[in-house]
Amino acid sequence: MEDLVKELTIDMVPDGDNRIIAETIGVENYYKLCSVVGGSTIYLQKPESVLRPVRDAHIKAEFNGYNHPELARKYGVTERWVRQLCGEGKLEGQMSLLDYGDEPENTTF
Repeated sequence: MEDLVKELTIDMVPDGDNRIIAETIGVENYYKLCSVVGGSTIYLQKPESVLRPVRDAHIKAEFNGYNHPELARKYGVTERWVRQLCGEGKLEGQMSLLDYGDEPENTTF
């Protein structure tokens, strides 16, 4: 079969989606794809979905605790998405303004 594949040309691939795929990945890779999933109905993700885990890893790596807006702009996502990935940005041990007064103090007014 491998000898026959070498003789396969793009003109021998049916027009339409099959031809577009063969032109994009090459005739030999098209044949390999057909060998794996030929005859099946398959769903291919959108390119942005394929890259999402890589993008999210970059966002997490570049997060410094307060750069939600910059990362959202850089990667074309919402600030809300950055917050979901990285958290609100409160550092471990950092007090909030609302934490003031929660602990009893021995101060006299």
